[in-house]
Amino acid sequence: MPDPQQDPAEEPSGALADAADAYEAVLGRHGEVVTFDISSLDHLGVPVTSSSLLVDGRFAAQGNGYGLTPDAARVSGLGELAEGVLAADRVRTLRTRARREAYADLVRREGADRVAHPATLCLPAGSPWEPGTVLDWVPLTRVRTGEEVWAPLDLVASDPADVEGAAGPGLVTPVTNGLGAGLDEGRPVLHGLLEVLQRHTNGLRFRALDARSPEIDVTGLADLDAEVAALAARFAAEGVEPVFKHAATAYGVCSTYVMGVDGDDAVPVRLTAGGEAADPSVARSLLKALLEHANSRARKAFCFGDREAARAVADPRYWAAVERSTSPGEPRAVAAMRAWHELGADRLRALTAPDRSRSVALASTAVPDARRPGLPGVLDALDGHDVLAATGRDGDAWVAKVLATGLEVETMSYGRIGELGVADLLTTDLGLVRVGDGPTEGHPARVVLTADAEERLGGPAWFSYAAAERVVGPLYPLYREPPRHLVEV
Repeated sequence: MPDPQQDPAEEPSGALADAADAYEAVLGRHGEVVTFDISSLDHLGVPVTSSSLLVDGRFAAQGNGYGLTPDAARVSGLGELAEGVLAADRVRTLRTRARREAYADLVRREGADRVAHPATLCLPAGSPWEPGTVLDWVPLTRVRTGEEVWAPLDLVASDPADVEGAAGPGLVTPVTNGLGAGLDEGRPVLHGLLEVLQRHTNGLRFRALDARSPEIDVTGLADLDAEVAALAARFAAEGVEPVFKHAATAYGVCSTYVMGVDGDDAVPVRLTAGGEAADPSVARSLLKALLEHANSRARKAFCFGDREAARAVADPRYWAAVERSTSPGEPRAVAAMRAWHELGADRLRALTAPDRSRSVALASTAVPDARRPGLPGVLDALDGHDVLAATGRDGDAWVAKVLATGLEVETMSYGRIGELGVADLLTTDLGLVRVGDGPTEGHPARVVLTADAEERLGGPAWFSYAAAERVVGPLYPLYREPPRHLVEV
């Protein structure tokens, strides 16, 4: 059984081929699997794949993969595809046990320790939720103990289709953050939890808020990990200088991301690429972020670059599905990316350039030694945060959707924020939050918090969507993208 911490790029080629075959066998029972290489749309030489599931000739799910080898990229892409397909199946199964009632009533029936409090799940500021709001609840597993805990369906869903017909106001826009897939039970949970930690630690420190994260001085990188150093040198030799940024070292992980300085104007959308990672190992975090940056370059060139160039590398079955697609996309994301098209390469480069005003030593990013390796060690570092998972199995493949109380996702795009985000933003001059007895014209949206959290903060907290829109500005496509091939940049 593979080590759930091990990256696919580190596994023997035979094991990778077996893993890819296992994923294809499982996914093939759900539709037609179409996967192909798109790395020729960039020049860094990192294998990148596109993977899709077609049902009746239309897209049912999509993913991208990357790795140090073609086999690793194939497994990565099929794994991401499996996340979406199998997670949707798992939600359908969980809904057969759903309970439709208010939080207060469910607590009386099950006990407070067996019901996830929505006010700890970082709802969008201004949410109409209150303890008497009727919702659909589904059973998850408390990862530390195996106990059954009820959570709102909206938080377990990863796609809007997962919540069709559900009760309540719609607590959140479903997101894929927290998903994981693997060929053993442990890997998906660890992967999903690391994704949650990745977004919690970098969500208020990258993209539009990149200036909050220092550049990592990579002097001595070869001593830390020769493979990462060699890959970074290869990028530089190709004319792309990787800029390593440090979002945080917290909760048992080193959270990093990689941006690039590229003088090539040939494919402007590649200039906006970025890769991110969170891992207990600094070396693995840097490697994953670097590889994901390469993936981002090829993926964006494929999805939002020249249509004919994309069509030339695509499987004909994939392109036939593209031509059948009718999704209009999120209007704000479509408009913002069309505005990028008007900018041209020089202005797009300047808009998305990394902030390099300060730096930290590579050694300072290290994670204190965990008492236990793998998932147990990360859970130890998350003391005080309840970690829940919806796990399921289909043949040889496992899937998980992970939630962790108090950890935030999508603050700058969807206004999802909790106590920790409020406390962090109060230290800035961004004007995104304030604490006070009532709303103001500038901060009208109350942050959904428990009474204890409000007491720790000094009172109710209020969020400004207008300030968030101002801060994000023209960088919204870094947070939310239109459907593939809808906009060319």
